[in-house]
Amino acid sequence: QTILGITGKCLKLVLASDMGVREGHAHDESLQQVEMEGIRYVNVDTTSLPGLERSKELGLAGSKMVDMVTSSYFLPSAEELFSSDNQGRAFMLMRSPIERAVSMYYFKRSTNDIDETVTLEDYGQGNGIENNWMVRFLTNTMEGELKLSHLDQAKEVLKQKFLVGFIDDFEESIVRMMKYHGWEYDDDEEEQREQQECIQDFVKDGSNPNPYGEYEIPKKGTQAHALIT
Repeated sequence: QTILGITGKCLKLVLASDMGVREGHAHDESLQQVEMEGIRYVNVDTTSLPGLERSKELGLAGSKMVDMVTSSYFLPSAEELFSSDNQGRAFMLMRSPIERAVSMYYFKRSTNDIDETVTLEDYGQGNGIENNWMVRFLTNTMEGELKLSHLDQAKEVLKQKFLVGFIDDFEESIVRMMKYHGWEYDDDEEEQREQQECIQDFVKDGSNPNPYGEYEIPKKGTQAHALIT
């Protein structure tokens, strides 16, 4: 959500995610921009397969109404939305998989998606933890056993198709992302200063802090660390 805040609120780009179909807009018969929480969205859902199909039917990529599309479905997005006439440029921000898994565990506990009796070790053994979701989404292998060939394919996709940034180097990643896509600050100096301060606030605090509070990352050599990795 932090990247949506930076691109939508700070840079004032028009986004496509799952936000634009709220308040009944999933049934709109044509594309339009809607404003949600101070950010402009196109009235489609690019985070689900049915939503991608609807986005294609409404001609999202060729509409020139959207600046950034967010979706975990890389291959379906490429096939459904984009073409040689309407191309996109892919990027992602990566986080330490250990930190992400632990953060997700505490987040799910805070939202009651998993019971508080489930320990981090239980979670790492398969009680709620995701199963190599990045490899699955990059290779479009949502079910079944993953093989080393799937990992190799996912790494090749990242190498050939993505600009990759890192949460640990968030500020530099944002700068690279803006240069890569040609996103610029407003020409007005005062507006530009406000945009820069807005980004700094998101970089410092983020827009989606874990409501569970602070937590410790298991150290290497512990059972929890071994199970999560």
